[in-house]
Amino acid sequence: MKPTLALVLIAALAALPACGSGDDSGDSRSGSGEGDALVTGSAKCNEASMQEAVRSWAKANGGGKATLPGGSDGYRCADGWAVAFPNVGSGEAEVTVTAVFEAEGQFWIPKDRGQVCGKNAKQSDVPASLYKDACQTN
Repeated sequence: MKPTLALVLIAALAALPACGSGDDSGDSRSGSGEGDALVTGSAKCNEASMQEAVRSWAKANGGGKATLPGGSDGYRCADGWAVAFPNVGSGEAEVTVTAVFEAEGQFWIPKDRGQVCGKNAKQSDVPASLYKDACQTN
């Protein structure tokens, strides 16, 4: 009986670190910048990941061409959210628009700004640090 109890105790103790690390990930707060490679889950906040998110967003919104300007000027991330400023269209018809994404696992999921932006930063699903860029731009 004691060996079985010991195995149960070892199994229970082995599970504790996994629970603790999962709890900590939801509490992390990060700003924009290069140090925020992982925002929520494993969604990366880098130019390649954001460019892929913008391509998927464009495909879902009519399939037109959408590209981020080079460098990190074309996007910002914080607390599991991202805002991107892709250029859409071509030639004289090219304009810069705003796209909002939420991290779900390793993917950036496009969000309807009308649904995630409240009347002000406190009523918004979008983090306050991104509210102006995400909700008060074109």
